[in-house]
Amino acid sequence: MSMPRKTPPRGRAFWPVLGFLLALSSAALAFVFTDPTVTYLRSSLRGFPRDPKVPIIVGVILFALFAMIFSLIVAFAVPRKKSAVTEIQMAKDRKVMVNQKMARKIKQREINRQGRAR
Repeated sequence: MSMPRKTPPRGRAFWPVLGFLLALSSAALAFVFTDPTVTYLRSSLRGFPRDPKVPIIVGVILFALFAMIFSLIVAFAVPRKKSAVTEIQMAKDRKVMVNQKMARKIKQREINRQGRAR
């Protein structure tokens, strides 16, 4: 007999695709906003370098910024599943643990008394 395969939940099956689309859209926005950002920085900052690598660096920074903002939006938008553990259940489990600990202490005391009595 073979074990049945566990299928991933339906909602999470497309997360890699959504992540790829998020990266693509971030890259597209970074590409579009790189030149206006560089021209703004050159006009507002006197000593801004005119190196040809500057637009690449600005584009990478914009890409990271857009990706972080989109990830934050997705993190807030995705519904969270409820926790299976409740405060009442935790209190009950703690009470059981405390009772078991007391029972072990009492049992150990009895064993120690019996050992001394011999």
